[in-house]
Amino acid sequence: MLRKLIKYEFRATARVMLPLYLVTIVLALLTRGASLWLELATADMTMGESILGFLAGLVAVAFVLALLATFIVAVVLAVFRFRKNLLTDEGYVMFTLPVSPHSLVCSKLIVSTVWFLGAVVIDVVALVSLVADVAMFQEMGRMFREVFDNLTAYYLGNGVLFLVELVILFLVGCAYTCLSFYTPLAIGHSFAQHKMLLSVAFFFAIEVVVQIISGIALIAGLPALDNLFFWANTNLSPAGAIHGFMWGCIGYTAVFTVVLYCLTIRMLHRHLNLE
Repeated sequence: MLRKLIKYEFRATARVMLPLYLVTIVLALLTRGASLWLELATADMTMGESILGFLAGLVAVAFVLALLATFIVAVVLAVFRFRKNLLTDEGYVMFTLPVSPHSLVCSKLIVSTVWFLGAVVIDVVALVSLVADVAMFQEMGRMFREVFDNLTAYYLGNGVLFLVELVILFLVGCAYTCLSFYTPLAIGHSFAQHKMLLSVAFFFAIEVVVQIISGIALIAGLPALDNLFFWANTNLSPAGAIHGFMWGCIGYTAVFTVVLYCLTIRMLHRHLNLE
């Protein structure tokens, strides 16, 4: 059933995200084309160059807004879908399905994470398209070959492990981002009145608690940072220190994610006060 929920969620959200991705790529190409057009403009076409410069500026602004929109819209859509699908009239239908709240929440987390990842890929491709040419790709290929040839097993292993850690941190961070909105919405909608107002209040309350705990954890960890190169006095290598830091960030974020997830599931089990 989880697969069907994911499929349904993709269908509902793809109508927004895929056109946005396409618009971002098109604007990137238009921005590149406008810049090349300006370079080819002749010196005696002053008025023409001014108009082209104005149009190129508009396209560039639209492109920057599109880059930001890929992430902002992904977050807004994740929040909107959670509220509309589970906390309004649709919730009556969703909670009659033979699925657990875990499946309902996980389907939305998985789909939202995919769109966040898609936003990263699209933005990188769009930015690269602004400066890409054949010579650049040839140079990049040569550089990657040289780096690969000079890599030892030690650096290769640490590089792969670092990428794995980065991916895990990204996935956990995506889940935390979604749940930081899901949880206050679920709590706020457990009340009979002023649901959205209470949801906003609980959002800020949760953020304050998270910041307080983060501050306490930072203060508690300050003694270990007295020496910036603290691993020089231990048997811990620089690579080991980086891996330790990455896993610390993963574990720290995962703890908050699990707490928010459990709170969200708990509130959904109560079936809330649906609108």
